[in-house]
Amino acid sequence: MLSVAIFAHNEEAHIGAALAAVAAAGIGPRDRVTVLVNGTTDRTMERVEAVAAEDPRVRGVEIAFGDKANAWDVYVQHLAPEEAEAHVFIDGDVQVSHGSIALLRAALDAHPEALAASALPRGGRRAEDWAARVLENHGLPGNFYALRGSVVARMRGRFWMPVGLIGDDTFLRNMLLRDLDPQAAPELARIRPVPGARFDYRSFPLTSLAGVRALWRRHRRYALREAQMHVLMRHLARTGIAGLPRRIDALYGAWSVWSDMRTARVGFGPRRLLFPLVIPPARRAAGQDLGAGLWYADED
Repeated sequence: MLSVAIFAHNEEAHIGAALAAVAAAGIGPRDRVTVLVNGTTDRTMERVEAVAAEDPRVRGVEIAFGDKANAWDVYVQHLAPEEAEAHVFIDGDVQVSHGSIALLRAALDAHPEALAASALPRGGRRAEDWAARVLENHGLPGNFYALRGSVVARMRGRFWMPVGLIGDDTFLRNMLLRDLDPQAAPELARIRPVPGARFDYRSFPLTSLAGVRALWRRHRRYALREAQMHVLMRHLARTGIAGLPRRIDALYGAWSVWSDMRTARVGFGPRRLLFPLVIPPARRAAGQDLGAGLWYADED
């Protein structure tokens, strides 16, 4: 059987279409769909429950804390069915293409060396360039991908996303290419891009002031993501997987703004200039009480 995890934060307007697309993407009568409704203040859960009333494969799980990394951990550590041969992860604001889940599952069956299969974007402003990079670099867009069931089984109790981590897909790609060992050499064959599997996503227009402001906020967020990834991978290269923190802000004291501006790998070079704007406020907020809903709460 196959298990699908969908991440939904205030997706009342889009979750119905997302679930309808999943139903047409190649899931079978024994497969399961879990919608991780995290930190939501709208009627997303009501929409999911309405679909679940008509389709017994669907269920919603409400998580108080709004954080994708934490929701990913709730699924992998506590909810993922042990009998699933593959696990598919989808963002609740995208629509996957017809038959695409079946294609991801078939790719894993045909390529036993692959730990994951990734889908390609379409329809957005930079979708073609993005898709080309996924194919060339064996990328793993966090919007839509599949993991082999045996990999998820190995992750339980050993591997997780640090809570608050923004670049969940970048981190997961790095770790999958290294077979979950941050000190190992990467092998591209461990992630298999599947050209026939696609997802549609929304991109904001740049023809308005609101669009320009959204682009600025996105660059700031991506700068924080890349600063997080830099300090996390540097830490794990030294400690191995045993040093994986539960919260990403546990590593914020290791940041050195000016040094990291020079040494961090960033997808868009000028974004490193934003490090002085994003690192200090993130460091000041580190260690705050995050409230209920953390994946490891019952383990403390």
